Amino acid sequence: MSDTETPPTRRSRFELPNWARNTIMTVLILGALVGIFFTGKNATTGMNNASQNLPNSVERLLPASGDEVLRQAQVGLDLAEGYKATLTINGTEIRTAKDGLITDLGTGQVLFQPGPEKAIETLNSGQNCVIAMVWDELELESTATPVSWCFDAT
Repeated sequence: MSDTETPPTRRSRFELPNWARNTIMTVLILGALVGIFFTGKNATTGMNNASQNLPNSVERLLPASGDEVLRQAQVGLDLAEGYKATLTINGTEIRTAKDGLITDLGTGQVLFQPGPEKAIETLNSGQNCVIAMVWDELELESTATPVSWCFDAT
């Protein structure tokens, strides 16, 4: 660069006035808080609320989450047509008829009835939790998705 050339000038940056910046930030923060509020209000959380937000593959849970049942009550779920499932009740897997799994193809229900000489003789007193692994019968069991819920037994 020679002595006679002038250095290139930078374009000046447009700056918002402080009141405009503060207003924009306030609106963004309020919008985020409103979004968080409505997300929390509409969310289904906790094992006792699982019956309110079921996947399309499950029509209902037996017993429903949060229900109180007798310790000999059937446990399972009512599936949409074309789905299969296995159950894990309080950590005990119920996968086959030998384990006591009842699969009714006519109604789509997959159930377990506690009783003598079964994997579970009675449900626990208090909270019981179930994880059902549900998959499309045209796919492999490895594609199963979990559906979890809890209920109380007395």
